[in-house]
Amino acid sequence: MSPGAKTPLFENGTILNGKWEILEHIATGGKGEVYRARQATLDRDVVVKTVSLEYLAEFEDDPEEVETEIKRFHREALAMAQVRHPYVVRVYDEDSTQIAKDGVARTVHYVVMEYVPGPTLRSTMPECGFGTDERAARAWIHDCFLPVLDGIEPIHEMGIIHRDIKPENVIMDGTTPKITDFGIAGGRVWPELTRSHHVEGTILYMAPEQFTDLAESDARVDVYALGKILYEVMCGRMVDSKTACPLRSVCLAEALTPFSKGLDAIVRQATAEDKDQRTPSVKALREALLRLLEAAEAAERPLLKGLHRKQKRFIIAAIALLALVIIASNIVHHYYMLHEMPASPPVAAPAELQNPGEGHTTIPGHLPEQGAPTAKIIGKDNVLMHLVPSGEVKLPEYFGAQAGKPFEVLSFYLDETKVTNYKFVEFLNKALSKVIVKEGVVLGEGRPWLFLGPVYGGYDPIVYRDGRFALKDVAFASYPVVRVTGYGALAYAEFYGERLPTELEWLHAASKPDGGGRSSSEHGAPSPRQRSALEQEMEGWISGYGSGNEISGGSTVAPGPSLIPHPVTTFEPNQYGIRGLWANVSEWGLRKGLSEASSAPEYVVLGGLRGSMLLGETLITGVAQEPSGAFRDVGFRCALDPGQDGSHFKSPSKE
Repeated sequence: MSPGAKTPLFENGTILNGKWEILEHIATGGKGEVYRARQATLDRDVVVKTVSLEYLAEFEDDPEEVETEIKRFHREALAMAQVRHPYVVRVYDEDSTQIAKDGVARTVHYVVMEYVPGPTLRSTMPECGFGTDERAARAWIHDCFLPVLDGIEPIHEMGIIHRDIKPENVIMDGTTPKITDFGIAGGRVWPELTRSHHVEGTILYMAPEQFTDLAESDARVDVYALGKILYEVMCGRMVDSKTACPLRSVCLAEALTPFSKGLDAIVRQATAEDKDQRTPSVKALREALLRLLEAAEAAERPLLKGLHRKQKRFIIAAIALLALVIIASNIVHHYYMLHEMPASPPVAAPAELQNPGEGHTTIPGHLPEQGAPTAKIIGKDNVLMHLVPSGEVKLPEYFGAQAGKPFEVLSFYLDETKVTNYKFVEFLNKALSKVIVKEGVVLGEGRPWLFLGPVYGGYDPIVYRDGRFALKDVAFASYPVVRVTGYGALAYAEFYGERLPTELEWLHAASKPDGGGRSSSEHGAPSPRQRSALEQEMEGWISGYGSGNEISGGSTVAPGPSLIPHPVTTFEPNQYGIRGLWANVSEWGLRKGLSEASSAPEYVVLGGLRGSMLLGETLITGVAQEPSGAFRDVGFRCALDPGQDGSHFKSPSKE
């Protein structure tokens, strides 16, 4: 603690009302204090936020103002508790406790919230702005900004206005933004607490009407703040009167390209000083941004279009070189998979595949669909799942003589992304009573679940210390968990009432629809944005060849050909909303028998072996593996059948 700093109200080890054990003091602000704590009954870390006694003491001559501040604190907890959305920090409890302060018993009000270990949205925004780097700006809008809008819209639909939207009030859970700090929230659902002459909010993001009369502000003040954030991410952090333009409309400094001109128009309208001329809603702001992003992507020219003959020859030669690299990578992959873990005997294809019947076959084990399933759900592990509609998939070439046989796959839900290091650590800590760690192997109920230790030089994402699992560096939170066994993947899925996808389900989800609206087993080609990512990766691979593929402090240093996994949201969602099926690391699945009388399913490794460099060029897939094995390039995701009891998941906000 720095000299002159105030002593925290709670000491480490203090237990509040028999439920919340204080672990450490995080910060002290003008109005309160923040602590990391643990809920012993559910064994999870939480955040405890208090009202500062010193702050309340400033109003000791005005009891009405003290009461107003306490009501405002209670309202923040109520507002956050009413919003159930993956992009909004959750509230677990709101209460008060008695402590002795200067020999006097004092009441301390506190709220308990979800613990998000990451930095704020500010950490994703370059200090000087993206400027003319439009690709980076588009990626940021897609991955970071649009999810914030997705979180704010249901807040507005409930009649709640945040009124203090700024980058510091959005915390990054890996790559997932979570909105917090509803301290001055208002709206039609509550009477106004703030007197008309009071100003509440952050001046740099404050709409003019919020400054003049907070009680008269509506949801458009949040739109104004979002417009200021868009301006800031392009032009640089607002720090003085030249860049901040408080209470004024703003525009981009250089709007010369179609994308920058379109974004400039969006920023101008979102920050209009007259609220009647302003973008009317967060939904309208999102729709405008989506149209702009789609137009920018459509304008990306095909790789060879418009190039001179010499340029085309050079690119063709580069592609040929890349093909040789891919082949060599797969040879190395085969060698690695055969030597990294103990060899297992070959597994024959199910009997049903050796002597298949005629026509289409329906995979058993699915419940019949009842009504229209929700397009999106949020699993018990708080991961977004998308509905993959029923369709036909044909057995791919690696099935040999059975290749081309059609099977009907019923609809199912699939995780949008692979399970991350953060989520797997969370699961392990919830299942501590079932696991032991022995010689770097996490054993669950006697079976290996996860192999600890460095994955590649310098990349050591998950550690075990002081009887708990943790991320070695929060920068690794959003990377897919690897070196997890098939048993470990299944244990995670079953813990949350889900399952692993079958091989044919996975192939169906990774396919693209044909002209008749059905699907073929051919996966889609990379989009312009994905192709750009691959080009950048190839450049990094060439420049860093032989460097050892070290990671230091969460940053990639001259990466090799996708030896290091990418964050799970790096890749664009496909037509079903699923990310990274043919990219990033491979994943565990089950090769289920295709009739009621078939034997137990066998475990297979599916998908983008050796990472995004092989996007659209995967040469090896459907590799049968012993489920006790673990590999440096294999993770997993979960699936769920529609029609099951929905008590273990909830629907996200209305679209």
